[in-house]
Amino acid sequence: MLFKGIPASHGIAIGPAFLLKVEELRHARRSLESPAEARQEIKRFQDAISAVKHDLENIADSMGDVVEGRQILEFLLLLLQDPTIIKEVKHSILSGMVNAEYAVSTTLHGVMEKFNVMADPYIRERVADVKDVGRRVIEKLTGTEKEALKNLEQPAVLVAKDLDPSETAGLKPGQVLAFVTDMGGRTSHTTILARALGIPAVVGLQAITSEINPRDTLIVDGIHGHVIVNPTKEELKYYRDIRSRFQEAESLLQRMNPGPALTEDGVRFELAANIELPHEVELVKKLEADGIGLFRTEFLRLIQEKGESEEDHFDIYNKVAFEMLPKPVIIRTYDMGGDKFRTGLDSGKEANPFLGYRAIRIGLDRPAEFSIQLRAILRASVHGNIRMMFPMVTHVEQLRRLRDLLKLVKNDLTARNIPFDEKMQVGIMVETPATVITLDLMLPYVDFVSIGTNDLTQYTLAVDRGNPKVADLYDSFHPAVLRQIDTVVRLSHSRGKWVGVCGSMAGNPLAVPLLIGFGVDELSVAPSLIPDVKKMIAVVTTHAAREMAEKSLSIETGLRVRALVHSYVIGKYPEILLDENDWKTGG
Repeated sequence: MLFKGIPASHGIAIGPAFLLKVEELRHARRSLESPAEARQEIKRFQDAISAVKHDLENIADSMGDVVEGRQILEFLLLLLQDPTIIKEVKHSILSGMVNAEYAVSTTLHGVMEKFNVMADPYIRERVADVKDVGRRVIEKLTGTEKEALKNLEQPAVLVAKDLDPSETAGLKPGQVLAFVTDMGGRTSHTTILARALGIPAVVGLQAITSEINPRDTLIVDGIHGHVIVNPTKEELKYYRDIRSRFQEAESLLQRMNPGPALTEDGVRFELAANIELPHEVELVKKLEADGIGLFRTEFLRLIQEKGESEEDHFDIYNKVAFEMLPKPVIIRTYDMGGDKFRTGLDSGKEANPFLGYRAIRIGLDRPAEFSIQLRAILRASVHGNIRMMFPMVTHVEQLRRLRDLLKLVKNDLTARNIPFDEKMQVGIMVETPATVITLDLMLPYVDFVSIGTNDLTQYTLAVDRGNPKVADLYDSFHPAVLRQIDTVVRLSHSRGKWVGVCGSMAGNPLAVPLLIGFGVDELSVAPSLIPDVKKMIAVVTTHAAREMAEKSLSIETGLRVRALVHSYVIGKYPEILLDENDWKTGG
């Protein structure tokens, strides 16, 4: 029996199933009789927070040199101690006269609802982090901590509806051969941890937990997202061979990791990293990236009700810039709106939020609030190699207003004798056909551009990338998208401006040769993808890349473009690491 899901962590595993039950974050309401009892509930809540903090710190310490694991545990600790959430739980206990377990449950469900409605998968998948922290606090309050994983008598494949990130951090590769879950996505902290620990994983399998019995034999193909239940002898033999080939490919990639990204003919290529939170810098440095090509700042604001604090943001930007010196850090100003509204920011429900009040449109409409972030970035620029980038600029007039606002902020800092980098580069995201078509009018106002292929594809093809009914139409290899990328690079270079790509296309192995061929100056990808992308760069010559890119502009379909690149890299790049669905079916 074959199940297909999302390949979350590469690898092949074969072993018996171990089913793990995960309780929902719910708890019954109990009414309190007096203010004294309410104060006692608050004390219980505070004690539970302290106990969970101690547990998470111990798990973090046990991660050793697994940088990603310690980073994610640090994020959970920040979430656990979030002053807004703690204040809301205490308020719920006192005003509603309810027990601590119920207050924690209802408060965190409110936070989860905010994240669940967002289309951005990275932010939506933070729901699992909220659940993780909430479950641990409630378990401390009720004395019902899970012991299930301690019952593993032999190495097994873990099967669950979902896994908490902190629970995953405690897994031992020798104890857990792989894991498969009904829920989850590519960017959840659970799957990031699985990759860091080297544990194969397939997630998003919908209802596999209802189809598997304890001790069923499972094959987990974390490369293509397949799970086979009770395989035949032929299937077992085939996947044992695949496992050996994968291990050889992984060994090759690890040997390729140190040093800069070089093409096969020795041309140096800029390979940077995309980050969401400051703790990710440690991993970026470990992987020897050439800088941070995209620091998304809106997530900081989403989880901090007081995100407008200039000092808070200055501290964050300053720390990241200092840690990365002398390498560049591109800070993108808030890309709020669309799927990323925060309480107090939304001006009302919109029928088409992606075409509505978002990003720079909000910033220009609220210059006083926006200036807080601009000041923080400018102040930090003197302590590192910072560049600033504006998202969703579609009108030249917007760009002029942004430069005028930035000038006002600079004048204010100068008047107060606060230093900043006078020569800090300022760029824009290219995310819409409007920006591509009018780029010649915008380039005089910017130092660089970065192509956001996710939104560019979405707006070009009129496809909501979060809608499964039209997901098969979302294709960054579509001729309309490739031709726009070629136009942006040619025009920018003719005006002496450099071009980066920071969308998911930059991390797609089959897209890398095309982007090099178009003449892109920098690729910025998720840190976990850097070894794979570096390997793909290493097997491509600049001449062959230019030929493929030129030829792709006259090919009718994205599927045929993929096949073109695949025919070139076959035998050079580890075939086992290419997602067969990506070039055979166009998925």
